[in-house]
Amino acid sequence: MLRTVREDDLQMFFEHQCDPVAVELAAFAPRDRDAFDTHWAKILSNTGSWVRTVEIGGAVAGYICAFQQGGRWEIAYWIGRDHWGQGIGAKAVAEFLTLFTTRPVFATVAAHNRPSLRILEKAGFRFAGRRREEDGIVEIIMKLEADT
Repeated sequence: MLRTVREDDLQMFFEHQCDPVAVELAAFAPRDRDAFDTHWAKILSNTGSWVRTVEIGGAVAGYICAFQQGGRWEIAYWIGRDHWGQGIGAKAVAEFLTLFTTRPVFATVAAHNRPSLRILEKAGFRFAGRRREEDGIVEIIMKLEADT
């Protein structure tokens, strides 16, 4: 299910982040193609980050990654809408966390993104805080400790 990101995966990642339904759920502003390519070039060149493609039956279903932000490790993931409701996100997070074993690890999710919050809870993440961004979006901070 998880594999190393290949250059040809980026087209599907770009399409996923342009989906207006997914964008609303994630409370994420999509990047134009140039900004997207610059962002992913930075991710893929960062030897300190972990990033994997989520693949199902030969199709790119999304990605999952871990990166340092503000002095702590965070994970983020994006599953394309064609693959929602199939348990793929939960399986990908669970598998990724067997590979990426640093704890604690955090995840930040828009408060209205109940499916993503459920995925994190299934993986053992617990509520660690709440914040309101300048744009008014409320985010939930989730944390996975070493003993879960």
